[in-house]
Amino acid sequence: MSNVTSHYGSGGIVERILSAVPDARAGSLAAKQLYPFDQLHGRELIATQEHAARLAPSAGDRVLDIGSGIGGPARFLAETYGCSVDGVDLTQAFVEASRRLTELCGLGDKVRFHEADATRLPFADDTFDAAICFYVGMNIADKAAVIGQAWRVLKPKARLVWTEAVLADGEPYYPLPWAVSSAASHLVDGETLKAVFASAGFRVDDVIDETGDHVELALKRANSSIVPSPAQQQANEIVLGAEFVHRRKNYISSLSEGKLASLAVIASKPA
Repeated sequence: MSNVTSHYGSGGIVERILSAVPDARAGSLAAKQLYPFDQLHGRELIATQEHAARLAPSAGDRVLDIGSGIGGPARFLAETYGCSVDGVDLTQAFVEASRRLTELCGLGDKVRFHEADATRLPFADDTFDAAICFYVGMNIADKAAVIGQAWRVLKPKARLVWTEAVLADGEPYYPLPWAVSSAASHLVDGETLKAVFASAGFRVDDVIDETGDHVELALKRANSSIVPSPAQQQANEIVLGAEFVHRRKNYISSLSEGKLASLAVIASKPA
């Protein structure tokens, strides 16, 4: 997993984000002010809203975010639904930044972050009412271990929303947002991914192909001349590294040419 931390690790995250947020002041920062900068995954806030609605946690629920990055989806869930959220991430810089940003937003009582390996989650069996994992699987070689851990820590009847880019037809263009080359990219096809969930004991309730949504959004932005602001570009570079525009272009090209697909797996733990 050292390749993951070296790919994503970055210093000065909080300061760089706060410098990009208009009117950011300690003690008065709202979670929604961070949304343009902290939803650093495919389709950003749009996807977070859609997948959170699929879970629709209640205020008393406890939700797990596997691969929580700098904490954007976790804060969104807590702010929007009033639930408590535990985020786990392998990258120390992200965990530290997540904690600081969450405290600045006044959500420290609802959202906690843990530096941990997702193949060995530091939680008891049957702890969580729901879980998310947004575009982390491409960096995970042992998907069965992580999905098995998710099954273990979820309560019976709990749901998991897992999004991942998968192989479709041919090799994608590198570098990609999650890897500079195929050596650090653990892509599988959709049927293989679905089978891992079934083998872990999950019931696969739905598999949503979001490829068209990604491509459509990219085309819409291109046709309307909408580009990331310098502040948003800076935030993306924190996670995706230098040349993120080129990496994202390769991702969209790989999707639009049918080399990759983007799937959302909706799974549940049987009662």
